[in-house]
Amino acid sequence: MTEQPEEKSFEEVFERLNRVVAQLEAGEGTLTQRADLFEEGIRLSKICSEKLEAIERRVEILGKTESS
Repeated sequence: MTEQPEEKSFEEVFERLNRVVAQLEAGEGTLTQRADLFEEGIRLSKICSEKLEAIERRVEILGKTESS
């Protein structure tokens, strides 16, 4: 069973997103393949954003705890 992007670390998801962007920029593949890559890129971007927001919340909480 393969890990879903949501289960991977931010760095792993971001690395995959960078590979997807590079493939799209290369402009290779069929229109359908490129559309699939674009869709994956959008999904990975959203996951990265959600993971960053969660990390920011953790840092905020830790900062408040430390200053108390």
